[in-house]
Amino acid sequence: MPRQFPYLLLGCAICAAVQASHAADDLPPVTADELVFSAGNMDRSVAPGEDFYRYASGGWLDRVSRPEDMADWDILSIMGERVVRQVSAIAAEAGSGAASAPEGSPVQLVGSFYNAFMDVAAIEERGLAPLQDILGAIDAIVTFDDMTRFMAAQALTGGPGLFNIIGPSPDPADSSRYALYVAGQEFGLATIVLPVLALPEDDSRKQAYRRYVEDTMAIAGHDAAEAERIAALVLRIETALYSGMLSPAEGNDPRLRYGKLDFDEVQAMIPALDIGLYLDEIGFARPEFLVMYEPRALGALAELWQTAPMADLKDYARFRVVAKFSAFLDPAFRDPGLALSRALVGTARDRPRDEQVPGLLSEYLGHPSSRLYVDAFFPEAARAEMAEIIRRVHEEFGKRIETLDWLTAATRDEALEKHGKMVFAVGYPDSWIDFSQVAIGAESVANIRALAAFDLERTLGKMGHPVATDEFASRTTLPTAVNAAYQPAANRFEVTAAITQQPVFSTEMDPALKFCRLGAVAGHEMTHGFDSGGRQYDAAGNFRDWWTAGDAAAFEAEASKLIDQAEAFEALPGLFLNGPQTVRENMADVGGITLAHLALRTWLAEHPEQDVEIDGLTQDQRCFVAWAQFWTGKSSEDYIRTKVAADYHPPGFYRAVAPLRHVDAFYEAFGIGEQDPVWLPPGRRVRAW
Repeated sequence: MPRQFPYLLLGCAICAAVQASHAADDLPPVTADELVFSAGNMDRSVAPGEDFYRYASGGWLDRVSRPEDMADWDILSIMGERVVRQVSAIAAEAGSGAASAPEGSPVQLVGSFYNAFMDVAAIEERGLAPLQDILGAIDAIVTFDDMTRFMAAQALTGGPGLFNIIGPSPDPADSSRYALYVAGQEFGLATIVLPVLALPEDDSRKQAYRRYVEDTMAIAGHDAAEAERIAALVLRIETALYSGMLSPAEGNDPRLRYGKLDFDEVQAMIPALDIGLYLDEIGFARPEFLVMYEPRALGALAELWQTAPMADLKDYARFRVVAKFSAFLDPAFRDPGLALSRALVGTARDRPRDEQVPGLLSEYLGHPSSRLYVDAFFPEAARAEMAEIIRRVHEEFGKRIETLDWLTAATRDEALEKHGKMVFAVGYPDSWIDFSQVAIGAESVANIRALAAFDLERTLGKMGHPVATDEFASRTTLPTAVNAAYQPAANRFEVTAAITQQPVFSTEMDPALKFCRLGAVAGHEMTHGFDSGGRQYDAAGNFRDWWTAGDAAAFEAEASKLIDQAEAFEALPGLFLNGPQTVRENMADVGGITLAHLALRTWLAEHPEQDVEIDGLTQDQRCFVAWAQFWTGKSSEDYIRTKVAADYHPPGFYRAVAPLRHVDAFYEAFGIGEQDPVWLPPGRRVRAW
């Protein structure tokens, strides 16, 4: 599951619940084709020790085709498509009831947002009029101070994160208070494809991005020559700025993210950008120090501002503004993005307009839309059972820490304290963020700017007070996100409502499936608190070295086994995984399935009547096959290349088997011996957690 990183600026009254039972009835039940655990998804003609991926999932791989417009087709994308349809139905129904719903209620907010987005005729008639004040402000820029004020204005009103973002997150040394972080800028490309900017100019993928910019600016009204010129300068600017960003492997190490510099030292790095002015414009007090989340970004920006004409910087800002709001403008703006997706990951899903709404709601109205989703679809009766499974996995983790012989007493005591103070939540927050004072009306760009202003006002209201964590509030942990995530600064993880349904969980599952799917997801997140990055935070969520030198060296020796294993894996011919980039996710996978299986064995010892064979598989065997089927999927080659280049998560077909090779019980369950290809010698198995 994706990890939580510091949020940076971006981030209820009466709730008239939408009764969406008819929407649920419209969705067919999930089946083995959607990776509900099934013996029919296996290929038992293959020996498990020969090719466990094929043994566990060969039937599905032979039977199910990846949709042509999906770059990746696995449990998470399958569930994501289902959630899109669920939220789309909720939003449409809210749209029908918005006019009569109480002002500021989730139904009114979501429904009015939906209606504004769906009124294509009005959107086309307005053209670029909703952006004219922003584009006019760009025209008026003359000096770098003018540009700095414009950057701050975009942060205030939901525009692009331009040139540099400075915003709050918990202080790495004291997670109870806020600090301001220097985060670099956002880019016109999504994070997972940002390495495209490091490619040679003539690479087809970089040229595809150039065409995207050119086509976007043509739709915005620039003639062909102007659009071509702007596209060329956008690539020059973003290539230069990307060179100052940490690589994906570097970004995986929090030691490179949390360096602190005095305010004056930071200002000296880029005299042209008046950081005090930027902070004043937004409303942040000038701090004594800044946390350098992107430590090289200001250097790259300083060089750019010394060499690029102001006219080029203004044209770049125009592109970023148009691209930022393009989803709410003429639908023609969608076509360049689809073409770019096809070029970068091999395909693109051209969703009908109503199915574009869920992604936008998650970005801008996450809690109100999630509240309606939970009311309609979350199995509240099963929440207690989910929590009990997770509690048992957590308990096994504590037992395991107590018995690890490579930890000295001092480090073990710190680890147990951190484990004991770790908290988790399932489904949805105890307290929803109150959006009731936001005016959502008939024009989408105005709605986005109003929501951004509301979000920033909430952020400013937190400054000077102890850190208060909003539960299930980031886009990756909203109840509508098919995900779970650990937050190191809070020593907390959340398992969302959307992921706690079939094929991950149902109350009808046998114990092996419950523990080795939902339980393994939870164990994965727990282990993130102790992986190569998470171990650098203490029980309070502070970035602090609590390890003895010997224990730290022993841990790194264990982690190196995962790095070596990943770097020996060929995802495509000639394409090997990046070990340091994926080590945290790989360690969390080993921990997740290890702890889930231990919790399963404890449960079965207490409930021996449930320790039965089903479909000719023991509970242990069903556990490990359930894990492998969980990570089964099909992807385009372009998608795999993109993922390997930039994602901290390795491809699913690696995750399906690689973690199991570190679990002794896996070999015992299937009688796998050292003569089998799947066998990993005990000395190369990770024993970290």
